[in-house]
Amino acid sequence: MKKLFTNVVMAKASKEQVLTILENPETLLQWVPEVQTVTQAANAFTVHRSGAALNQTEHIAVGKTANQVVYRSTEGRVAYDLIFDLAGEAGGTTITETVYLDETAVPHLALTLLAPIAKHAFGENLDHLAELAERLSYTNS
Repeated sequence: MKKLFTNVVMAKASKEQVLTILENPETLLQWVPEVQTVTQAANAFTVHRSGAALNQTEHIAVGKTANQVVYRSTEGRVAYDLIFDLAGEAGGTTITETVYLDETAVPHLALTLLAPIAKHAFGENLDHLAELAERLSYTNS
């Protein structure tokens, strides 16, 4: 796996709130606008997207620790790991997402062209994740 990029955002929500969102794949429908359907199985889910995307459909396995959630994407055109590292701080949680690409599975892609486009798209979704966590924290308080 080759590191493609990292994005960081601060959410005014607890680490537990962010973990709850990330552990529940159905919430992708609330923070990733392109996602149309999510079908869940044990520790994995299938995502279908609308519009132009590298992976219209992909299978994602979920792993977690106390401070990290990992989405491992397979069965799409591009295999990747999306790692969310969470650091609770006074007033919120810093969410760092790092994308690692299985470059052996995508030798035809020009990574130098893909990286900034993917970084921007993932960054927008990360902002949506932070906004959702803040809304839910505000609602639950």
